[in-house]
Amino acid sequence: MKKLLSITLILVLCLGIVFSVACSGANNGEKAKGTIKLIDKDGTEYTYEVSFDDGASLRNILFENELISEEQFGSYFVEDIDGHIADVENDGCTWAPLDAKGNMMTGTFDDITMHDGETLTLQYYVVPNFDD
Repeated sequence: MKKLLSITLILVLCLGIVFSVACSGANNGEKAKGTIKLIDKDGTEYTYEVSFDDGASLRNILFENELISEEQFGSYFVEDIDGHIADVENDGCTWAPLDAKGNMMTGTFDDITMHDGETLTLQYYVVPNFDD
């Protein structure tokens, strides 16, 4: 009986050590960091270094880094990013998210996520056939 108890105790201690080593690789509560590049209507590029929870949505990242207002956070279309406007309803313009290779991403600002070290570009974009 004592032998079984000793073996059980050793196994529990070993598992505890394994789990503590595995968990030490976590970010210990630190925020992920990334870059958002905004390319305005005139082609001017603005770079923002952002902090966020790894895997957070683009909308949350913009809001938490104070690049959009609470009003913009709650609206369907994000039009005003740090004072740069893309007015989809009146001008047919929006912010098109591009990946690191410059490819247009699909989904809303709620669907698109970022991970530590990533760069995401928001390009001023005129929606084709907006007035049709």
